Amino acid sequence: MHLSLNKFLQPNFPHKSVLSLSNAIVGASVLSMPYCFQQCGIILATVLMVVCGILTSYSCKILIASAQATHSTTYEYLSLRVLGRTMKVIVELSSIGLLCGSIVAYQMIVGDLGSVIISQIFDVTNSPVIRACVMLVLTCTISFPLSLSERFDHLTPISIQSIIFYLLFCIYTFAQIWLSPGMATFDVDKLVYWRWTGLFVSLPIVSLSFSCQTMLFVVYTELSDSTSHAINDIIDLSVTLVGFIYFIVGLFGYTIFSSLNEYIPGNIMQIYPKDLIQQIFLWGFVFNCTTGIPFMVNPTRRSLFTLWNDRVQSNLCKYLYKTISLTFQQQQSLFGECHLIPRQLFVILTAVIVFTSTFMAICIPNLEFALALTGATSGQLICYILPAIITLYALPHGIDIFKTKLLMILGIVSLVICTIMTFEKEILENTPMLLSTIKTSSLSSTSELTDECLFRTYQQYIRPNDTCALRGNH
Repeated sequence: MHLSLNKFLQPNFPHKSVLSLSNAIVGASVLSMPYCFQQCGIILATVLMVVCGILTSYSCKILIASAQATHSTTYEYLSLRVLGRTMKVIVELSSIGLLCGSIVAYQMIVGDLGSVIISQIFDVTNSPVIRACVMLVLTCTISFPLSLSERFDHLTPISIQSIIFYLLFCIYTFAQIWLSPGMATFDVDKLVYWRWTGLFVSLPIVSLSFSCQTMLFVVYTELSDSTSHAINDIIDLSVTLVGFIYFIVGLFGYTIFSSLNEYIPGNIMQIYPKDLIQQIFLWGFVFNCTTGIPFMVNPTRRSLFTLWNDRVQSNLCKYLYKTISLTFQQQQSLFGECHLIPRQLFVILTAVIVFTSTFMAICIPNLEFALALTGATSGQLICYILPAIITLYALPHGIDIFKTKLLMILGIVSLVICTIMTFEKEILENTPMLLSTIKTSSLSSTSELTDECLFRTYQQYIRPNDTCALRGNH
C-alpha cells in the first residue's frame, strides 16, 4: 500500500474526498476494536488489522481499475458490463446486505448509548422501550431528513466533524492511562498477545470495519477530471487514517480496561468510567452514528434502484421517465446505466431503507453479533470475493493474477469459516440465558445437582473469563 503525503499536501489534491471516504470507512466498528484485541491478543489483532487494511486497499484499487477500463461509474454496472445480469444482481444483493447491516449496527449504538443518556437525564430505569423510542425519534428527526440529500459532497461538513471526533476519541482512550483507576493495579503479564481461537471471531468485524467498496464509487464519481487520477492516493490515505484510529482505540482500550473487566463487550463505551467526559462522548457517538447513516443510505438506495430498474417492464419505464430531463436521458448508457432517481421513488426507497433498518436494530440486542454476521457474509462477498472475480474477467492481463486469485480464495475461506464461527459463538453465549431458564423451572430438590451439571457442561465450550462470571452468578 503506497502512501504519498506529499501529494496530499498539494493545493489541488481532493482533500474532501479523503474525508468523505474516511468517514465512510470508520464507524460503529471502532467501538468493537478492544473486543477484537481481547479475542485475538495484541500481536495477532494488530497483524489482522494490517492485513485487512492492505486487502481493502488492493480490492478498492482493482475495482477502480476495472471501472476505468470498462467506463463504469457504479459497482453494479461494472459487474453488468463484465459478467452480465446475474453478477449484477449478486453485487446488488450483497451491497444491500452489507450496507443495511452497517446501518443496523449504527442504529444499535444510537439506541444503546442514547437510552443511557435519557435514563441518566430523567433519572429513570433504562429499558428496551426507551432504547426503541430513542432510535425512532432520532431517525425521524435527523437520520431520515439527512438521508434525503441527493449528493454525497453536501455532507462534507459532517465528514470533517466526524473524523475530528474519532481522533479525539483516540486521545481520550489513550488518556485513560492516567485517568483509569484500574491502571494502579495493572499487570502487563496478564495481557494476551496471541490467541488463535479468536481469529475467526474477530476477522469479520475487522474486515467489515475497513469496508468501503460500496461507497467508493460515490466518492470516485464526484471527483473532477483533473483529480480523478488521485483516487489511489485517496484510498491509501483514508485506509491509513482509519487504521490508525482503530489501532489506538483497540490497543489502549484493551490494555487499560482488561485490568478492570475480565470480558470486554462489543461496545467499549459500556465500560468507560462514568464522568463528564464520558457523557460528552456518549452524546458524540449518538450524534456521529445518527448523522453517519446517510453516508450508507446513499449507495444502498442506488443499489435498490438499479435492482428495481433492471426488472420493471419497458413500457412502465418509458412512462415513468417521460418527465425526466434530457440530462437524465444522456446519462443512460447502452446497458441502461442511470444515476438520477425520480424524486418520489427517491423518497420511498430512502424511507424503506432507514425505517426497516431501525426496526431490525430494535430487535437485535448484540452489537458484535450484528457486525460479525454482516462482515462474515455480505462483507466478504462485496469486499474481497466479487472484486477479485470481476477484475479477473475485466483485466485478465493488466493485473497481478496471483494476488487477485489469493484475494478471492481468502474471501471464500473467510466467508465459510467466519459464518460458522459467528453463529456458533452466538449460540454458546446465549446458553447462560437458557441455563437460567432451565434452572428456574427445575424442581427445588434437584436444583443444586442440575446447576452443577449444567455448569460443567457450559464450562467446556465457553471462554474461561465467562466461566468465572457464570460461577459468580451461581
